[in-house]
Amino acid sequence: MLDGFELWLRKAGGLLLMGVVMAGYAVARERWWLPWRLMVLLAGIGAVVGCGVETWELIRSQEPTKTALDRLEAAEQGESP
Repeated sequence: MLDGFELWLRKAGGLLLMGVVMAGYAVARERWWLPWRLMVLLAGIGAVVGCGVETWELIRSQEPTKTALDRLEAAEQGESP
């Protein structure tokens, strides 16, 4: 039952966390030069949008969650020596 949640955490959860932290950090830093703040804010917003896209792809996927998790774990094992 938690396979879907684990898959979402692995594929989209990190993007969401990174985006929220980056956008919040850009808003909180008042003494930064404005172009730096805007660039970090836009990168954070882009990561949140990427999370939304990844979530949409996971929802619309016809592949079973267990199969997708197995494929993701196999790819991780193949990458590490």
